Amino acid sequence: MARYFFDIHDGVEIRDVIGRELENGAILRAEALQVATALLKAEADECKDTTLVLSVRDLTGAMKLKVRLVCQVEEPSEYLQRLG
Repeated sequence: MARYFFDIHDGVEIRDVIGRELENGAILRAEALQVATALLKAEADECKDTTLVLSVRDLTGAMKLKVRLVCQVEEPSEYLQRLG
């Protein structure tokens, strides 16, 4: 297993200094998606528009995976005003 670092950018950059030991491939991808969706859910509860980027790097600093999630919440009245 190797150590991977999960850096978060959502308007502010937060670098992971601890990391996690994981296998590469599907396990790393699944973990990154789980972390990113949990973070996006927490942010989406507080705002209507957010983009979250989770970058996964190895011990050498090489990027292994990047997940970008966008959440835009439109209220029905706002949506209808845009159409009309």
